[in-house]
Amino acid sequence: MKLKNVIIVLWGAIILTSCATPKTVTYFPNLSDGDKMIVKESKGILLKPADKISIIVNTKSVELNNVLNLPVTSQIIGYTEQQSIYQSRGTSGYTIDQDGYIDFPLIGKVKAAGQSRAELAELLKRTMAEKNVATDAVVTIEYINLGFSILGEVKNPGFYLFDSDKLTILQALSKAGDMTIYGDRNFVKVIRQTDHGGQEAYVINMQDAESIMKSPAYILQQNDVVYIQPNNYRKRQSAIASEITTGSFWLSAISVLTSVLVLILK
Repeated sequence: MKLKNVIIVLWGAIILTSCATPKTVTYFPNLSDGDKMIVKESKGILLKPADKISIIVNTKSVELNNVLNLPVTSQIIGYTEQQSIYQSRGTSGYTIDQDGYIDFPLIGKVKAAGQSRAELAELLKRTMAEKNVATDAVVTIEYINLGFSILGEVKNPGFYLFDSDKLTILQALSKAGDMTIYGDRNFVKVIRQTDHGGQEAYVINMQDAESIMKSPAYILQQNDVVYIQPNNYRKRQSAIASEITTGSFWLSAISVLTSVLVLILK
């Protein structure tokens, strides 16, 4: 009879422990078919000092293209100079200076900071036309070093480059392989650098669709850091694992086992 009581106690402890497993592991549990969400208006990524971009200009003039695109060539052993040009040819990147400008061929300093890449492309086209450099230019701008970091309870933490102007936090999670089952979906942090050298923190509840869409951090910016903290279950696991490595844990375990054996043998 006493053995049965011990088993009941142990089984109850197991049930209580299993109940501690978080149930809130889904996204948007209250979102229903047809619900409409209003997304906070955002221009997406705006260029900043130290950002590096590639600018490719195409006109009807091959000679003008060579000047505007700043071709980079390298001499390869065994190749003639002309062969090397065709073999290794690229376009140099522009790093926005601390004042927010780039120095562009034939037109000089151009303000880049504070603009989207579409706005900067349009400004370059307009300036080239005004200065009679080119009236038929097609300007394409791509990011080189712009990205975000994602850390914590995701499958693939790391640094990821932007491949679009408006990358949402949901897309960021997708790039990182989604949260693990141990990620705290109620408390996702986004750390953002301010224009004055400081940092701002945003907290997003991934279970509340409306609050996500309205958050300033819904659309990520360059150098954002997304942190997925562990949920309570994961924290307890970590605490238990830490305790197991200590002598006090094993003393407590031996004491409990001894008490159980005494009850069984009585």
